[in-house]
Amino acid sequence: MRNRIKLTFTNYLLVCFMMIFFTSISFAQENNIYKLPDNSDQNSLRSSRITNYPQDLLYDLEPSVYIKNNNVENVVGVASPKVLKLKDVNSIPFLSNRNALYNKVEMITINVTSLSDLSRPFIVDDIRGFANLKYIYIKSEFLITENQIRNFIQNADPEISIFYKIFNRS
Repeated sequence: MRNRIKLTFTNYLLVCFMMIFFTSISFAQENNIYKLPDNSDQNSLRSSRITNYPQDLLYDLEPSVYIKNNNVENVVGVASPKVLKLKDVNSIPFLSNRNALYNKVEMITINVTSLSDLSRPFIVDDIRGFANLKYIYIKSEFLITENQIRNFIQNADPEISIFYKIFNRS
């Protein structure tokens, strides 16, 4: 009788654990990913499903810091930068070093030029000093899918929206 009670209690605990585990997986939030229209027609932007579209951040209307070859290449604007433009994916580890320039950054723009650029993930937990980060914008020179973006951008706060646009070089 005692063994039967232990077995029943053990099964009960196992079922409870499995319910908690699978419930937490099913309710895990993913980042919103939005593909920007291929043309710059403002009417198509208004009709898209994008809310809180950060036009001022996307189109060089805010102070920016440019990172290339693991160095600050340029800072544009008189106020603290709101946009960080990562010109090459090899400079991603550079963002793990705190820098006062990152304090007000709301958007990180990442240029990806080839499929191999996506082989090293961008782990958002590893960057430091980005307390105001709201958006990540991927500028791709090749066809890219939402799934590839999800594999590339890892451990981002669910509140961060991800935008991408495919630029075909002529």
